[in-house]
Order: sequence, then structure tokens, then C-alpha cells
Amino acid sequence: MNRFGEVVSAVSEGRRHGPLSRRVVNASRLQELLHYLAGTTSKAMGNQQAASASTLQQGRTPGVTSSSGFQWSSGPQVTIAKDTPPECLIKLAKILVCKSLAEENVDGITRSVFIKYITKSSEPLGKRLFQYLMKHWQKEAGGSRTTSERHQCAVDKGDVLSSNAFTAAASHLMALHTDSQQMEFYIKLYAGDQEKISKGDVFDLISAAHQVSTCSQRTCCLPDDILMAVVRGAMHGKESINTKYLHSWLCQHCSRLLMWLHRNIMHTLTVGHRTIPDNTEEAEDDRDTPILDCPGKSTCVSLHPALIWLLTCSLPLLYTKPEKSKPHPSNNLLLDPHVFIDKMVLAVSPTHWVPLYNSDEHGLSINRLQHHVFGYHGATLMFITTEGDNMFCVASDQEWRDSKHFWGGEHARCLHLTPEYKIIESGAKILYFNVTSRGFPTGLQVGTDSTNRALTLDLNLTLVTYRKIPYKLQSVEVWGCSTSEVKEAQQELKKREVKDVESRRKVKVNSSDWLDNPDRYLIELAGTRLSYAQYDNPPPEASGSK
Repeated sequence: MNRFGEVVSAVSEGRRHGPLSRRVVNASRLQELLHYLAGTTSKAMGNQQAASASTLQQGRTPGVTSSSGFQWSSGPQVTIAKDTPPECLIKLAKILVCKSLAEENVDGITRSVFIKYITKSSEPLGKRLFQYLMKHWQKEAGGSRTTSERHQCAVDKGDVLSSNAFTAAASHLMALHTDSQQMEFYIKLYAGDQEKISKGDVFDLISAAHQVSTCSQRTCCLPDDILMAVVRGAMHGKESINTKYLHSWLCQHCSRLLMWLHRNIMHTLTVGHRTIPDNTEEAEDDRDTPILDCPGKSTCVSLHPALIWLLTCSLPLLYTKPEKSKPHPSNNLLLDPHVFIDKMVLAVSPTHWVPLYNSDEHGLSINRLQHHVFGYHGATLMFITTEGDNMFCVASDQEWRDSKHFWGGEHARCLHLTPEYKIIESGAKILYFNVTSRGFPTGLQVGTDSTNRALTLDLNLTLVTYRKIPYKLQSVEVWGCSTSEVKEAQQELKKREVKDVESRRKVKVNSSDWLDNPDRYLIELAGTRLSYAQYDNPPPEASGSK
């Protein structure tokens, strides 16, 4: 009773003397008082807290908490219940169980049903994800299964996922909000919870992300060589690397590599209960694939869709953000989740790139490059191809200029695309392009280190130097990444320049103006007669001949 009296007196004392902002009972003392009234001792309460803390440290399933309750002196009993999953996941789990019963006569969610309806765009991803859910969530949810589910699980030995385990795992996936959290989860998924991940698993991860994002079965060219460039850039010639290093490397060089993959799964989890029962399929849209708009208009389309997709994973949104379309009414976004998710996926698809210059079509010279690129007041991408299958990309967030000073904003980048994919330079004032200023280096230079530029291109467009290693230039392409209005403004500027040149060529000067023209006197001072008709006497040569 002495302990109870101390707690009550401490609470009363704080309420009398403390200010209004501090009249809050300490949580530990209040909990101790409640447990005392319930007939428990402080020692038992301490043991219970230590046991719950050790349970959390042993890797309990995220989102699952134990239920406890207490009752105030006046009012109903307050109960802390388990976190209930969203209603859409509960409905989706019931639908998948019904599909398993109808298609395979199994009570639960089978592997084939999971792959067919959740990860239909990538079967290898579905197999790995299903095994991961079985490993981490099926065991924790096993106690709440029915007798038939336990029997069926024992028969199939891990090929059936319970509805409770599915909803718990799906809730955990929906709680991955940041790109870093999503990337960490999928790296662990493909690494099998190991500290290191093999070269083959890294390639499978990148291939699954590309397949889900761009539907690569539409293209006629296999993207394996291009995707292997990312693997070579991350592995550095090793057969396996640490998962933490891979996570850090992807965040630095391909920060949005797994964004489309995760959004695709989230789309299925959130609206699957509406599309799966009716067997409705979303209409295919070419905009889902980041392919250039109307490529048939030009013959200079040499960029593989997989390479464009990798650029959307690495470059800032300034280069990949499409044109602003007409806004949809807010009611449609709320009523139809397909429209909302589709707009999220298409938020970074580069469907608006336009070709500005191609050396194979317009000629390989510095003046042709200036003619087609200068005057474009927007972000651009320059692709430089050299011998040895080397390909580089110079991303400029500012318009090109002829200057003896370095320029470029914070979003300027320089990437090595093949045979190893990585960002080699980034930041402000890393670009240099000089043609006319004498006494300064000429050509294109990229980098901040004056003794070791990342990339240089000579003025004759014949030699490319990458980290002091020379390569013979093969082709140069420049693409505009801004809106169509910027391209139209460049065309209007070129038209005005042509008109100015034509107007300067046609100089109309009559005879009266020519008599007082200073150019006439300068020419006469040089000893040249402009017109013999203005003299009364004929020329000496003519009179002598007569």
C-alpha cells in the first residue's frame, strides 16, 4: 500500500503545483498505477516488458502486435488490437483463395495463382516473391490457419500461402514508401537473405525490373547486352558482392531502377480485387514503354529501348518528364484508381525526346553540330559512340553555348553507357565547349579535374579521350529533352536568321546614293575607277588606240 500511496501523492502533487501545460501524468507511473489496480506487481510488469522487447528483437513480422487492454475508472474498456490490413487486401486474398479452389481445388493461395494474377508480367519474379513470402510470413501466420489449411499445407509442402500470411506480407510491401526501402527489400529478395549476392542474381533482378517496366517482349532486339552493362558496372569483375554495396551503388547510379517494378505490384494489390474477378485486362498503351515519340519520322533512331529505360532510371526528372497534358478532373482520379496509377507510372516516361543532330545524317563537323543544336533553349542529351563498343552520354540541363568558361547546372551528367554502365561526372559547371576563343582549349570537355578530364572531344570530331585513353570517334547524336514549344522556338529562330542573311545579301543602292557612299571614295583611293560614264573624256587607252 505504501507504493500505491506514493504514486497517488505524486500525481496529486503534480496536478496542484504544476502549470497547465505540465499537468500530464508520466506514462510509466500511470501504467504502474493501472497494473497495481489490476492486481499485478511492478516486478511482473517489468518481466512482461522485457519479454515483449526480446520478442521484437527476434525478428517478428512487421505490422503484427499483441493485443492488450485496460479499463479506466469510468468508461468502456480500451483495447489495443492488432493492425488490420486494408480492405482491398482482404478482398484480394479472398479472391485468390477462390481462384485456387476453382482452378486447382486447393484451399489457400497456390504458387501458380499468385504468379498468374499478382506478377503476371514476370514469372521468375513471381516465383522468388512467393518463396520469400512463404519463408517470412507463412510461419508467423500458421497459428491462425484452419484445420483444412494446415492439412493442405502439409500435403503441398510450401506451395500454398494462407490468406492471413498474404495480407500481412502485402501490408509490409505497401509500407515501403521510399526508393531506398524498396531497393533494399528486392535486393534481399534476390539475394535470399544472404550478405552477398551473385552476378546471376543481380542480372535476374535487373531483367525482372526491365521486363515489368517496359514489356520487353514487344521489342525485336534482346536487351541482354545492354542490361549486362549495369551488371558489369556494379560487379567490377567479381562474381559476388555485398548487398549493402549493391544497394549503395544502385542508389548512386540507378536510383529509380526498381520503381516501376514496385509500382506494378502495388497497382495489382490495390485494384486487383476489382480487375481479377471480371478477368478485365488493362488496355495496352505504348506510353508505358519509354520509347521515343514517332520514331519513324527520322532515320537516326539508334537508341535501344532498354538503354532509354536505363537513362530514365539514372537521369534527373528534368530530362525524362513528359510534356504537360490536359489535367484530368479530380473526380475521375478518385473514382478510377487505374487512371491514378497510370499517371504515376507515366510521370517519368520520356515520350517527348526529339532528334536534333545526327552525324550520319547531317554530317560529322563542328559547324553542322552548332547549326542543329545551338538555339535549342532546353535540356539535351548527346550520345557519343567510339570504337570498342564504347558509348557515352553527355546530359546538359542548359542550352549549348560557345564559351571559354565552364557551364552547366546541378542536373548536368556524364555517363558511360557501354560496356560498363555508370555515372562518371555530375554537378554544376562540368561542361566546356569552345570553338572561337583563341588561346583557350578547343572542343568539348567534361569534368571538374583539370588534370584528368572525364571526357574530351577534339574540334575536328575525330578523337574521344576517356580518362586519358584515346578512342576513335564513330558517330554523334543529340536529342532534345524539352517540350515541343522549345523545338518550335528553335525553328522560328533559324527562319529569322535565314531571312536576315537574305536581306543582307540584297543591298539596293541607287546612283544618287552611290555618289555619296563612303565605300565609293575608299575604292577610288585604291586607284580603281567605278564607272567611265561619269567622265567627259574617254580613257587614255581608248584615245591612244584611235
